[in-house]
Amino acid sequence: MIEKVNLGLIGAGNRGQGIFGQFAVDMPHRAQFSMVVEPNQPKREQFAQKHGIPAERCFADLQEMAKADLSGLDGVVIATIEDQRIEPLKIAMAKNWHILVEKPLCTNKEELIEVYDMCKDYEKILIVSHQMRLTPIYKTIKALIDSGRYGTITCLQHSENLCYSHMAHSFVRGYFNNSRLTPMLLAKSCHDMDMLTHLIAQKINKVASFGSLNHFKRENCPPGAPQYCLEGCPHSKECPYDVMKIYFEADTDPAYIRQLGVVRDKDHLRELMLKHQFGKCVYQSDNDVVDNQVVIAEHADGTTSSFTMCGTNGTERRMMKISMTNGEIEFSGGEPKIKVWSFEPNYYEEITVQIKGTHGGGDRAIMENFCDAIVSDDHSILLTPIKDSLEGHLLVFAAEESRKTSTVVELRKFEEEIRNSLK
Repeated sequence: MIEKVNLGLIGAGNRGQGIFGQFAVDMPHRAQFSMVVEPNQPKREQFAQKHGIPAERCFADLQEMAKADLSGLDGVVIATIEDQRIEPLKIAMAKNWHILVEKPLCTNKEELIEVYDMCKDYEKILIVSHQMRLTPIYKTIKALIDSGRYGTITCLQHSENLCYSHMAHSFVRGYFNNSRLTPMLLAKSCHDMDMLTHLIAQKINKVASFGSLNHFKRENCPPGAPQYCLEGCPHSKECPYDVMKIYFEADTDPAYIRQLGVVRDKDHLRELMLKHQFGKCVYQSDNDVVDNQVVIAEHADGTTSSFTMCGTNGTERRMMKISMTNGEIEFSGGEPKIKVWSFEPNYYEEITVQIKGTHGGGDRAIMENFCDAIVSDDHSILLTPIKDSLEGHLLVFAAEESRKTSTVVELRKFEEEIRNSLK
Protein backbone atom coordinates (compact mmCIF):
# COMPACT_ATOMS: atom_id res chain seq x y z
CA MET A 1 0.00 0.00 0.00
CA ILE A 2 1.69 3.20 -1.13
CA GLU A 3 -1.22 5.62 -1.50
CA LYS A 4 -0.68 8.76 0.57
CA VAL A 5 -3.31 9.83 3.11
CA ASN A 6 -4.19 13.45 3.77
CA LEU A 7 -4.48 14.15 7.49
CA GLY A 8 -5.22 16.94 9.92
CA LEU A 9 -3.71 17.30 13.39
CA ILE A 10 -5.70 18.48 16.39
CA GLY A 11 -3.23 19.30 19.13
CA ALA A 12 0.34 20.13 18.11
CA GLY A 13 2.01 19.41 21.43
CA ASN A 14 4.71 16.91 22.28
CA ARG A 15 3.19 13.84 20.62
CA GLY A 16 1.38 15.77 17.91
CA GLN A 17 4.59 17.46 16.80
CA GLY A 18 7.20 14.89 17.67
CA ILE A 19 5.49 11.57 16.95
CA PHE A 20 2.50 11.82 14.61
CA GLY A 21 3.82 14.83 12.71
CA GLN A 22 7.27 13.30 12.49
CA PHE A 23 5.82 10.21 10.81
CA ALA A 24 4.77 12.36 7.84
CA VAL A 25 8.24 13.94 7.73
CA ASP A 26 9.95 10.54 7.76
CA MET A 27 7.40 8.81 5.51
CA PRO A 28 6.16 11.50 3.09
CA HIS A 29 4.97 8.82 0.65
CA ARG A 30 2.55 7.50 3.31
CA ALA A 31 1.04 10.60 4.91
CA GLN A 32 0.90 14.36 4.80
CA PHE A 33 -0.60 16.88 7.22
CA SER A 34 -2.54 19.67 5.53
CA MET A 35 -4.45 21.07 8.53
CA VAL A 36 -3.61 21.87 12.15
CA VAL A 37 -5.60 23.02 15.19
CA GLU A 38 -3.52 24.33 18.07
CA PRO A 39 -4.34 27.20 20.47
CA ASN A 40 -0.67 27.95 21.18
CA GLN A 41 0.45 30.21 18.33
CA PRO A 42 4.20 29.38 18.33
CA LYS A 43 3.44 25.65 18.30
CA ARG A 44 0.83 26.09 15.58
CA GLU A 45 3.15 28.14 13.40
CA GLN A 46 6.04 25.76 13.95
CA PHE A 47 3.97 22.77 12.85
CA ALA A 48 2.51 24.64 9.87
CA GLN A 49 5.94 25.71 8.68
CA LYS A 50 7.37 22.23 9.04
CA HIS A 51 4.56 20.65 7.02
CA GLY A 52 3.89 23.45 4.55
CA ILE A 53 0.32 24.07 5.73
CA PRO A 54 -1.26 27.27 4.35
CA ALA A 55 -2.62 29.87 6.78
CA GLU A 56 -6.25 29.19 5.82
CA ARG A 57 -5.91 25.64 7.15
CA CYS A 58 -4.35 26.63 10.50
CA PHE A 59 -6.77 27.16 13.38
CA ALA A 60 -6.56 28.36 16.96
CA ASP A 61 -9.68 26.51 18.02
CA LEU A 62 -12.09 23.77 16.98
CA GLN A 63 -14.92 26.15 16.15
CA GLU A 64 -12.83 27.83 13.45
CA MET A 65 -11.94 24.44 12.04
CA ALA A 66 -15.53 23.19 12.11
CA LYS A 67 -16.67 26.08 9.89
CA ALA A 68 -13.85 25.79 7.36
CA ASP A 69 -13.86 24.04 4.00
CA LEU A 70 -11.51 21.13 4.51
CA SER A 71 -12.35 19.10 1.43
CA GLY A 72 -9.82 16.45 0.58
CA LEU A 73 -9.02 15.61 4.19
CA ASP A 74 -9.08 11.85 4.79
CA GLY A 75 -8.78 11.82 8.55
CA VAL A 76 -7.52 13.45 11.72
CA VAL A 77 -5.15 12.64 14.53
CA ILE A 78 -6.44 13.90 17.89
CA ALA A 79 -3.53 14.60 20.23
CA THR A 80 -4.97 17.20 22.58
CA ILE A 81 -4.48 17.04 26.32
CA GLU A 82 -6.41 14.28 28.10
CA ASP A 83 -9.50 16.21 29.17
CA GLN A 84 -10.04 17.82 25.75
CA ARG A 85 -10.61 14.86 23.42
CA ILE A 86 -14.40 14.50 23.45
CA GLU A 87 -15.28 17.66 21.49
CA PRO A 88 -12.81 17.01 18.65
CA LEU A 89 -14.07 13.41 18.50
CA LYS A 90 -17.65 14.65 18.05
CA ILE A 91 -16.67 17.14 15.37
CA ALA A 92 -14.53 14.62 13.48
CA MET A 93 -17.35 12.08 13.56
CA ALA A 94 -19.85 14.66 12.32
CA LYS A 95 -17.53 15.31 9.38
CA ASN A 96 -17.24 11.56 8.74
CA TRP A 97 -13.45 11.55 8.95
CA HIS A 98 -11.22 8.62 9.81
CA ILE A 99 -9.87 9.13 13.34
CA LEU A 100 -6.82 8.22 15.39
CA VAL A 101 -7.23 9.44 18.98
CA GLU A 102 -4.61 9.46 21.71
CA LYS A 103 -5.16 7.47 24.85
CA PRO A 104 -6.64 7.85 27.37
CA LEU A 105 -9.94 8.72 25.76
CA CYS A 106 -11.07 10.84 28.71
CA THR A 107 -10.32 11.63 32.34
CA ASN A 108 -13.32 10.27 34.26
CA LYS A 109 -15.43 7.12 34.33
CA GLU A 110 -18.69 8.78 33.23
CA GLU A 111 -17.09 10.26 30.12
CA LEU A 112 -15.58 6.85 29.34
CA ILE A 113 -18.99 5.23 28.97
CA GLU A 114 -20.36 8.18 27.01
CA VAL A 115 -17.39 8.25 24.61
CA TYR A 116 -17.34 4.49 24.14
CA ASP A 117 -21.06 4.24 23.41
CA MET A 118 -20.85 7.24 21.08
CA CYS A 119 -17.97 5.78 19.08
CA LYS A 120 -18.24 1.98 19.13
CA ASP A 121 -20.44 1.71 16.02
CA TYR A 122 -18.77 4.50 14.02
CA GLU A 123 -18.49 3.31 10.42
CA LYS A 124 -15.23 5.03 9.54
CA ILE A 125 -11.80 3.99 10.86
CA LEU A 126 -11.51 4.93 14.54
CA ILE A 127 -8.52 3.66 16.48
CA VAL A 128 -7.04 4.45 19.88
CA SER A 129 -3.30 4.95 20.23
CA HIS A 130 -2.57 1.82 22.28
CA GLN A 131 0.72 1.47 20.45
CA MET A 132 2.16 -1.00 22.96
CA ARG A 133 0.06 -3.69 21.26
CA LEU A 134 1.94 -2.99 18.03
CA THR A 135 5.49 -3.09 19.35
CA PRO A 136 7.59 -6.03 18.12
CA ILE A 137 8.09 -7.25 21.70
CA TYR A 138 4.42 -7.49 22.66
CA LYS A 139 3.29 -8.62 19.22
CA THR A 140 5.72 -11.52 19.57
CA ILE A 141 4.54 -12.29 23.10
CA LYS A 142 0.91 -12.22 21.96
CA ALA A 143 1.73 -14.57 19.06
CA LEU A 144 3.45 -17.00 21.44
CA ILE A 145 0.41 -17.02 23.72
CA ASP A 146 -2.06 -17.46 20.87
CA SER A 147 -0.02 -20.28 19.30
CA GLY A 148 -1.33 -22.72 21.89
CA ARG A 149 2.10 -24.37 22.19
CA TYR A 150 2.45 -23.35 25.82
CA GLY A 151 -1.07 -24.07 27.04
CA THR A 152 -3.14 -21.37 28.68
CA ILE A 153 -2.21 -18.52 31.00
CA THR A 154 -2.52 -19.12 34.72
CA CYS A 155 -0.81 -15.96 35.98
CA LEU A 156 0.60 -12.80 34.39
CA GLN A 157 3.01 -10.47 36.21
CA HIS A 158 3.79 -7.09 34.66
CA SER A 159 5.63 -3.98 35.80
CA GLU A 160 6.42 -0.51 34.56
CA ASN A 161 9.60 0.98 35.96
CA LEU A 162 9.88 4.71 35.36
CA CYS A 163 13.29 6.32 35.27
CA TYR A 164 13.63 8.76 38.20
CA SER A 165 14.04 11.73 35.80
CA HIS A 166 10.89 10.81 33.85
CA MET A 167 8.91 10.57 37.09
CA ALA A 168 10.18 13.99 38.16
CA HIS A 169 9.54 15.59 34.78
CA SER A 170 6.08 14.30 33.90
CA PHE A 171 4.45 13.39 37.21
CA VAL A 172 5.99 15.71 39.78
CA ARG A 173 6.81 18.91 37.94
CA GLY A 174 4.82 18.26 34.82
CA TYR A 175 1.33 18.31 33.37
CA PHE A 176 0.36 14.91 34.81
CA ASN A 177 0.97 15.65 38.49
CA ASN A 178 -2.70 16.12 39.45
CA SER A 179 -4.50 12.92 40.50
CA ARG A 180 -7.91 14.54 40.19
CA LEU A 181 -7.36 15.22 36.49
CA THR A 182 -5.06 12.33 35.54
CA PRO A 183 -4.24 9.66 38.11
CA MET A 184 -1.00 7.80 37.44
CA LEU A 185 -2.69 4.69 36.01
CA LEU A 186 -4.51 6.89 33.51
CA ALA A 187 -1.64 9.18 32.54
CA LYS A 188 1.22 6.67 32.43
CA SER A 189 -0.13 3.14 32.69
CA CYS A 190 -3.22 3.19 30.47
CA HIS A 191 -1.04 1.19 28.03
CA ASP A 192 -0.39 -1.42 30.67
CA MET A 193 -3.99 -1.83 31.77
CA ASP A 194 -4.87 -2.33 28.11
CA MET A 195 -2.08 -4.89 27.78
CA LEU A 196 -3.41 -6.99 30.68
CA THR A 197 -6.78 -7.28 28.94
CA HIS A 198 -5.22 -7.72 25.48
CA LEU A 199 -2.86 -10.58 26.34
CA ILE A 200 -5.23 -12.52 28.60
CA ALA A 201 -8.26 -11.79 26.38
CA GLN A 202 -10.71 -12.38 29.22
CA LYS A 203 -12.96 -9.84 30.90
CA ILE A 204 -12.05 -8.89 34.45
CA ASN A 205 -14.18 -9.89 37.44
CA LYS A 206 -12.47 -8.11 40.33
CA VAL A 207 -9.65 -5.67 40.95
CA ALA A 208 -7.79 -4.37 43.99
CA SER A 209 -5.13 -1.68 44.10
CA PHE A 210 -2.76 -0.03 46.57
CA GLY A 211 -0.50 2.96 46.07
CA SER A 212 0.86 6.12 47.64
CA LEU A 213 3.01 9.20 47.21
CA ASN A 214 6.08 8.25 49.23
CA HIS A 215 9.00 10.38 48.14
CA PHE A 216 8.14 13.54 46.23
CA LYS A 217 6.60 15.59 49.05
CA ARG A 218 7.53 18.57 51.19
CA GLU A 219 8.60 16.66 54.30
CA ASN A 220 11.45 15.16 52.23
CA CYS A 221 12.70 18.56 51.03
CA PRO A 222 16.33 19.18 52.07
CA PRO A 223 16.78 22.25 54.33
CA GLY A 224 17.38 25.54 52.59
CA ALA A 225 16.26 24.38 49.14
CA PRO A 226 14.64 27.25 47.17
CA GLN A 227 11.37 26.83 45.28
CA TYR A 228 13.20 26.85 41.91
CA CYS A 229 16.44 24.95 41.34
CA LEU A 230 18.15 27.81 39.51
CA GLU A 231 17.61 30.20 42.42
CA GLY A 232 20.79 28.75 43.89
CA CYS A 233 20.04 25.46 45.62
CA PRO A 234 22.79 24.42 48.08
CA HIS A 235 22.00 20.76 47.34
CA SER A 236 22.30 20.91 43.54
CA LYS A 237 25.48 18.81 43.36
CA GLU A 238 24.01 15.83 45.19
CA CYS A 239 20.41 16.13 44.00
CA PRO A 240 19.59 13.87 41.02
CA TYR A 241 16.58 16.06 40.18
CA ASP A 242 18.51 19.31 39.72
CA VAL A 243 17.26 20.88 36.47
CA MET A 244 20.77 21.35 35.08
CA LYS A 245 21.21 17.55 35.17
CA ILE A 246 17.85 16.75 33.59
CA TYR A 247 17.28 19.50 31.01
CA PHE A 248 20.69 20.85 29.96
CA GLU A 249 22.64 17.69 29.12
CA ALA A 250 23.51 16.48 25.61
CA ASP A 251 21.35 13.38 26.11
CA THR A 252 18.30 15.23 27.48
CA ASP A 253 15.12 13.69 26.09
CA PRO A 254 13.89 16.11 23.38
CA ALA A 255 10.31 15.33 24.46
CA TYR A 256 11.04 17.03 27.78
CA ILE A 257 11.98 20.23 25.96
CA ARG A 258 9.03 20.06 23.53
CA GLN A 259 6.65 20.11 26.48
CA LEU A 260 7.88 23.58 27.42
CA GLY A 261 6.71 24.90 24.06
CA VAL A 262 8.98 26.42 21.42
CA VAL A 263 12.43 26.74 23.03
CA ARG A 264 14.87 28.80 20.97
CA ASP A 265 18.18 27.86 22.64
CA LYS A 266 19.85 27.04 25.97
CA ASP A 267 19.68 30.66 27.13
CA HIS A 268 15.95 30.69 26.47
CA LEU A 269 15.64 27.36 28.29
CA ARG A 270 17.47 28.75 31.31
CA GLU A 271 15.18 31.79 31.31
CA LEU A 272 12.12 29.53 31.26
CA MET A 273 13.44 27.36 34.09
CA LEU A 274 13.59 30.35 36.43
CA LYS A 275 9.79 30.59 36.44
CA HIS A 276 8.33 27.52 34.70
CA GLN A 277 6.84 24.63 36.66
CA PHE A 278 9.49 22.33 35.16
CA GLY A 279 12.10 24.38 37.02
CA LYS A 280 10.59 23.78 40.47
CA CYS A 281 12.13 21.78 43.27
CA VAL A 282 10.59 18.29 43.11
CA TYR A 283 9.87 18.44 46.84
CA GLN A 284 7.98 21.74 46.59
CA SER A 285 5.70 21.12 43.63
CA ASP A 286 1.91 20.89 43.80
CA ASN A 287 1.92 17.22 42.78
CA ASP A 288 -0.25 14.57 44.46
CA VAL A 289 -0.07 11.54 42.14
CA VAL A 290 1.34 8.28 43.48
CA ASP A 291 4.96 7.34 42.94
CA ASN A 292 4.23 3.63 43.54
CA GLN A 293 1.16 1.49 42.87
CA VAL A 294 0.14 -2.13 42.48
CA VAL A 295 -2.94 -3.55 40.75
CA ILE A 296 -4.22 -7.11 41.22
CA ALA A 297 -6.95 -8.49 38.95
CA GLU A 298 -9.00 -11.67 38.65
CA HIS A 299 -10.18 -12.50 35.14
CA ALA A 300 -13.36 -14.30 34.09
CA ASP A 301 -11.62 -17.66 33.59
CA GLY A 302 -9.85 -17.57 36.96
CA THR A 303 -6.56 -16.26 35.57
CA THR A 304 -4.87 -13.67 37.78
CA SER A 305 -2.76 -10.72 36.73
CA SER A 306 -0.76 -8.12 38.60
CA PHE A 307 0.81 -4.82 37.67
CA THR A 308 3.38 -2.75 39.54
CA MET A 309 4.30 0.86 38.80
CA CYS A 310 7.26 2.50 40.49
CA GLY A 311 8.71 5.93 39.72
CA THR A 312 12.21 5.67 41.20
CA ASN A 313 14.34 3.53 38.91
CA GLY A 314 17.68 3.94 37.18
CA THR A 315 16.50 2.61 33.83
CA GLU A 316 13.15 3.02 32.12
CA ARG A 317 11.79 -0.42 31.27
CA ARG A 318 8.76 -2.67 31.35
CA MET A 319 9.07 -6.25 32.57
CA MET A 320 6.71 -9.20 32.16
CA LYS A 321 6.49 -12.84 33.23
CA ILE A 322 3.67 -15.09 32.03
CA SER A 323 3.16 -18.49 33.68
CA MET A 324 1.27 -20.96 31.49
CA THR A 325 0.07 -24.54 31.79
CA ASN A 326 2.82 -25.85 29.50
CA GLY A 327 5.42 -23.12 29.55
CA GLU A 328 6.65 -19.74 30.66
CA ILE A 329 7.34 -16.49 28.80
CA GLU A 330 9.54 -13.75 30.22
CA PHE A 331 10.64 -10.30 29.08
CA SER A 332 13.07 -8.59 31.43
CA GLY A 333 13.13 -5.22 29.67
CA GLY A 334 16.90 -4.82 29.72
CA GLU A 335 17.42 -6.04 26.16
CA PRO A 336 15.13 -7.01 23.26
CA LYS A 337 15.01 -10.70 24.17
CA ILE A 338 12.06 -12.87 25.08
CA LYS A 339 12.83 -15.99 27.11
CA VAL A 340 10.59 -19.00 26.52
CA TRP A 341 10.41 -22.29 28.43
CA SER A 342 8.40 -25.29 27.27
CA PHE A 343 7.59 -28.09 29.71
CA GLU A 344 6.70 -30.82 27.18
CA PRO A 345 8.54 -31.12 24.92
CA ASN A 346 11.15 -29.77 27.33
CA TYR A 347 13.20 -26.90 25.87
CA TYR A 348 14.32 -23.33 26.40
CA GLU A 349 14.86 -20.66 23.77
CA GLU A 350 15.61 -16.96 23.51
CA ILE A 351 13.90 -14.89 20.83
CA THR A 352 15.67 -11.68 19.84
CA VAL A 353 13.32 -9.02 18.52
CA GLN A 354 14.38 -6.07 16.36
CA ILE A 355 13.26 -2.78 17.90
CA LYS A 356 13.53 0.62 16.25
CA GLY A 357 11.89 3.92 17.03
CA THR A 358 9.99 5.54 19.88
CA HIS A 359 7.84 3.52 22.25
CA GLY A 360 9.56 0.33 21.17
CA GLY A 361 8.56 0.86 17.54
CA GLY A 362 4.89 1.24 18.39
CA ASP A 363 4.54 4.89 17.38
CA ARG A 364 5.40 4.28 13.74
CA ALA A 365 3.41 1.04 13.70
CA ILE A 366 0.22 2.74 14.91
CA MET A 367 0.48 5.36 12.17
CA GLU A 368 1.18 2.72 9.54
CA ASN A 369 -1.85 0.71 10.68
CA PHE A 370 -4.01 3.84 10.54
CA CYS A 371 -2.82 4.74 7.03
CA ASP A 372 -3.17 1.16 5.76
CA ALA A 373 -6.74 0.94 7.07
CA ILE A 374 -7.71 4.24 5.45
CA VAL A 375 -6.23 3.27 2.08
CA SER A 376 -7.72 -0.23 2.06
CA ASP A 377 -10.94 0.66 3.92
CA ASP A 378 -10.42 -2.64 5.71
CA HIS A 379 -11.50 -2.61 9.35
CA SER A 380 -10.28 -6.18 9.85
CA ILE A 381 -6.63 -5.07 9.90
CA LEU A 382 -7.16 -2.64 12.78
CA LEU A 383 -5.03 -3.56 15.77
CA THR A 384 -6.40 -1.02 18.26
CA PRO A 385 -10.07 -0.37 17.35
CA ILE A 386 -12.06 1.60 19.89
CA LYS A 387 -14.35 -1.37 20.54
CA ASP A 388 -11.36 -3.06 22.24
CA SER A 389 -10.58 -0.08 24.48
CA LEU A 390 -13.38 -0.21 27.05
CA GLU A 391 -12.03 -2.94 29.33
CA GLY A 392 -8.55 -1.48 29.80
CA HIS A 393 -9.89 2.02 30.43
CA LEU A 394 -12.52 0.64 32.82
CA LEU A 395 -9.78 -1.21 34.70
CA VAL A 396 -7.94 2.09 35.23
CA PHE A 397 -10.92 3.76 36.90
CA ALA A 398 -11.89 0.67 38.90
CA ALA A 399 -8.34 0.25 40.22
CA GLU A 400 -8.22 3.90 41.24
CA GLU A 401 -11.58 3.47 42.99
CA SER A 402 -10.13 0.48 44.85
CA ARG A 403 -7.01 2.40 45.86
CA LYS A 404 -8.99 5.32 47.23
CA THR A 405 -11.61 3.27 49.08
CA SER A 406 -9.50 0.26 50.17
CA THR A 407 -12.06 -2.10 48.66
CA VAL A 408 -12.16 -4.88 46.08
CA VAL A 409 -14.10 -3.58 43.06
CA GLU A 410 -16.26 -5.88 40.94
CA LEU A 411 -15.78 -4.58 37.43
CA ARG A 412 -19.16 -5.52 35.94
CA LYS A 413 -21.01 -4.01 38.88
CA PHE A 414 -18.77 -0.94 38.62
CA GLU A 415 -19.67 -0.54 34.93
CA GLU A 416 -23.37 -1.02 35.64
CA GLU A 417 -23.31 1.66 38.35
CA ILE A 418 -21.69 4.14 35.96
CA ARG A 419 -24.30 3.44 33.29
CA ASN A 420 -27.14 3.81 35.81
CA SER A 421 -25.76 7.16 36.94
CA LEU A 422 -25.98 8.43 33.35
CA LYS A 423 -29.67 7.59 32.89
